[in-house]
Amino acid sequence: MSSNNENGNSTRNNNRIKRPDVGARDRKLDTLNVQMKKIDQEVALIRKQIDQFQTNDTASKERKTLQDQNKEIIKSQADKKQRRNAIHDAIKQLDAQIKRKNGEISDKIGKKNKYSSIPEAKQRVAEIDDLIGTGDLSIVQEKLMIKEMQSLNKLMKDLTLVEPLKKSVDADQAKITQLKQELTGLNSKEMSNTFEQNQKKLDALRESSQSSYDKRQLLFNKRSALYSKRDELYDQIRKIRADFDNEYKAFRGKLEKERQQREEEELLSKLLEEKDGKLGKLQEKLNHVKTPAFTYEIEAIENALVVLDPSYVKPKREVVTSQFGNVADTTLDSHEPLVKVENNDLVAVEKPVETGYFNTAPSKSKKHKKKQQKQQKQQADEAEHAGFSNVDGKFSLAPTLIATLAELEVTVPISMDDVSKTIEELKASHDDFESRQEEQTKINIETVEKEIEQVTKAYDDKEEQIKQELEAKRAKEKAEAEEN
Repeated sequence: MSSNNENGNSTRNNNRIKRPDVGARDRKLDTLNVQMKKIDQEVALIRKQIDQFQTNDTASKERKTLQDQNKEIIKSQADKKQRRNAIHDAIKQLDAQIKRKNGEISDKIGKKNKYSSIPEAKQRVAEIDDLIGTGDLSIVQEKLMIKEMQSLNKLMKDLTLVEPLKKSVDADQAKITQLKQELTGLNSKEMSNTFEQNQKKLDALRESSQSSYDKRQLLFNKRSALYSKRDELYDQIRKIRADFDNEYKAFRGKLEKERQQREEEELLSKLLEEKDGKLGKLQEKLNHVKTPAFTYEIEAIENALVVLDPSYVKPKREVVTSQFGNVADTTLDSHEPLVKVENNDLVAVEKPVETGYFNTAPSKSKKHKKKQQKQQKQQADEAEHAGFSNVDGKFSLAPTLIATLAELEVTVPISMDDVSKTIEELKASHDDFESRQEEQTKINIETVEKEIEQVTKAYDDKEEQIKQELEAKRAKEKAEAEEN
């Protein structure tokens, strides 16, 4: 029943999975494609109009020439400005060097010295020599002249030492003069005039083509607006396709999930069907073994005692269900034998023991049930007339009673002297069966319950194994799909 319900649920789930509507998607795309086509036509028309407002080649060439010249002027002015800045930096550096060197010269020859060159000092020394040579000087004047001469000689030595510094200062001053001349040559006034003239020409050209330019600009704006609208349509188309792809992907996922579920249900339904079948049989067997053990044997003994022992009173029982599920009468009142058996030819017959007599699980086939019911009815009918007699010294037993005694492995009496022994054996067997009845019934129930537990666990383990195998298979299929 559970398998049928699961299969029905799978069919209903499959019917509920709705495939994405390709027609609806195509209708939406067709509407947008019509709008796209219209926009493309308008864009093509605007392009033609833009081409009509193109400026002539002569004006374009002149404009390009002037723009190129201005670019060169701008570049040249930038280079000259960079050079002028470099010259100013060099002049500042040279001025600093000259000041430093002049300071060194002043430190060596003295700042108050009126003679800054060797020729000047030599000339003064010559003048002092002439004055001293005249002899007109007083001793004091002559000493002063000699002292000045000594100072001049020392000065000439110092001037000899600072001569390289003076030459370096002169060289730096010459460099400064040269740099200033170069700076004068970098005057960009002429270039500025050329740039202004070119700009005036460009303005004139622009004014002459302003009308065409405005019209072209208007067309450019219209084209840009159409491009924006077309981009919006592209976005809508991409969204519709993406949504459909996502829906289709979800649809495929649901189908795959339903397929996996159906595969699992198919595998598990067979397993559950087999499990239900075995557990059903075991449950029937459990219901059967719950009937007290040795019920048949005890009934047979009591029926035999009723026949053989006139003083025996059979215990009153209401209704007892036999091991085959049918209801049997517990009384055996008739002592009339159906067939008389002469003791001269009486032979004990051993009847094969049937498994049903020991309270084991019987087969539930209809054929077997009918056969058992027929046998039990026959035994009941014979029991009504069963018995024994001792007429004219001849001892006889009913065949049914003989078979029952043989089946119970009790001595079959062949004369009246043996009846008491048979009765004792029957009572002993009756007591033995009743003493073991409760324990044996419990053992029978526990055995079947344990078997049910083992079967249930085995099928549960197998069901878990199937689920794990399916999970591994799905993981492998997913990994292969991602690789592709």
